[in-house]
Amino acid sequence: MKDNLTFAVIGAGYWGKKVTKEYLELAKIRPDIELSMVCDLDPENLRYCSERLGVPKENLFEDYHEVLGSRDVDAVHICTPTDTHHPICKQALIAGKHVLLEKPMAMTAKQAWELVGLADHNKLILQVGHIFRFNNALRAVRNLIARDYLGELYYLKLEWTTLSPSPMNRDIIFDLGPHPIDILNFLLNKWPVRVSCKAEAYRRKSLEELAYFMLEYDTKLMAHVELSWLQPGKKREVIIVGSERAATVDCLSQSVNIHENADGDKFPLQLTRNNTILDEVGHFAEGISINKNEHNSGSIGARNVAILERLRSSLEKNRTINVNM
Repeated sequence: MKDNLTFAVIGAGYWGKKVTKEYLELAKIRPDIELSMVCDLDPENLRYCSERLGVPKENLFEDYHEVLGSRDVDAVHICTPTDTHHPICKQALIAGKHVLLEKPMAMTAKQAWELVGLADHNKLILQVGHIFRFNNALRAVRNLIARDYLGELYYLKLEWTTLSPSPMNRDIIFDLGPHPIDILNFLLNKWPVRVSCKAEAYRRKSLEELAYFMLEYDTKLMAHVELSWLQPGKKREVIIVGSERAATVDCLSQSVNIHENADGDKFPLQLTRNNTILDEVGHFAEGISINKNEHNSGSIGARNVAILERLRSSLEKNRTINVNM
């Protein structure tokens, strides 16, 4: 491994711009980190990166093959549309690049597991962009659960809602669904054994804009997820109810309130809000340096896609589906 690590961002749309900004910030903190290339098909996105973020024009490219063909690039962060994740990531891994791939990592679990196998075969880091694993509020609650502070867990409720235009060619199950599914695995360190889904499109003929998930685990523990692009206000909330206490997490403000079940009193946890994207790309760099990543690995991302497939199958078959992971 050479002394410095050189990164490239492929896809400079809404999320890619945010990611690019944080690699530039990371490079200020760590002199061994460099963002050498940013790639996007849209010249306007590249112009933004140059004029607003300060990326040198000679580091901007429209063809991602130039990124993958560069011997100077050690790793790529792929922020392109979901249906391009598998082919671009596969090419990157074949080219010997470490990859941070945004969620969901592929359109099917079969494609996702192919990427996992390819990364393992080539001894490369494949990390998936499950950004909420780096949220300090969720990290704090995860520690409380591990210590049994909330008691026996009864159920969890996650609300991921906002009022926004429905993204073109994307349904809410695969677009927003990866976040709550991953948060549940992060908090509980387990996968559901049965899932069911109800969903509907309202402002268009197809591609769901509202969805409800029910996930059952190996005990009486259950989780309910609500996803919506139709509800005013933006909410990213997790509620965990246990036999001793309950916790309410606002993932946007990174705040946690603990509720004492006996008398209904509540109190906030004292937390410091963190920059989740900066922490994620820093973790990616560290994983490459030590050749290890167990926090948000490709296998976690592939299992996430498998759960999404089971949920869609439940919707289509109108019944609860067993999960065999």
